[in-house]
Amino acid sequence: MINDRYKLMKRIGSGGFGLIFSAKNVNTNEIVAIKLEPTAQTDTLTHEAAVLQHLSGIPGIPTLRYYGIPDHNRYMVIDLYDKTLQTVSYEHKKAVPIALVRAYALKIMKILSVIHDKGFVHRDIKPENFMIKCADETLYLIDFGLARTYIDSETKMHRANRIRAANDDGKISVTGTSRYISPNVHEENEPSRRDDLISAMYVISYLLKGSLPWKTSGSNESEALVEMKKKILPEALFLGLPASYVEIFKYLSTLPYDQKPDYAFIFSNL
Repeated sequence: MINDRYKLMKRIGSGGFGLIFSAKNVNTNEIVAIKLEPTAQTDTLTHEAAVLQHLSGIPGIPTLRYYGIPDHNRYMVIDLYDKTLQTVSYEHKKAVPIALVRAYALKIMKILSVIHDKGFVHRDIKPENFMIKCADETLYLIDFGLARTYIDSETKMHRANRIRAANDDGKISVTGTSRYISPNVHEENEPSRRDDLISAMYVISYLLKGSLPWKTSGSNESEALVEMKKKILPEALFLGLPASYVEIFKYLSTLPYDQKPDYAFIFSNL
């Protein structure tokens, strides 16, 4: 029993941090999700719980119900949702109807605009990190383990870009999932607001088409992958969607690292 109320039921997922279980609140019979991370591992859940606490009350952000270390594990309890956008793609045989794609696109961008307004970038935007509550079709953004504030605590200004240096083996360690990260991040730049939004545009293209023009092998440093992302025509990437999606992508691709995106422009063209 966790926090004297949550009883683990079954394992429903896993990640680099540990395991995810469904669980029952024995006082209310409500079913929730619990992330479990052994204390012997690098601590990521404390950070994620702190981000969720900071973002509490925002539509589209999971409610943090409990975080604690009652034994040899760290536990984080949040709401349990029904399915991811990746599952939606599979349900539609990797060809989500355009009207549904456009509805999700607006919801995705609105969630991102709010977390950006709160001073955070998510840094791992992908279909698996958006979940739907089927009862009311609300979309939620999950997995804030890589999220960071982009505001310097001392200057209260946007943090300066930090070009990532190569490791001893000559490789660059970049943040996010290679299929969806922006060319800026591939090129060793620190992820910023523009990069969350570019990743979101890749997600939108993926939902419509069921695939992206590039293949990934698990290496974030693939030069071929970066070059294809840079060379692909937006008109091809968003074929089937209104021309305004091309304009949004072109706009995001030219944004400087620290410039605030024009969210009103994005919303009005989705």
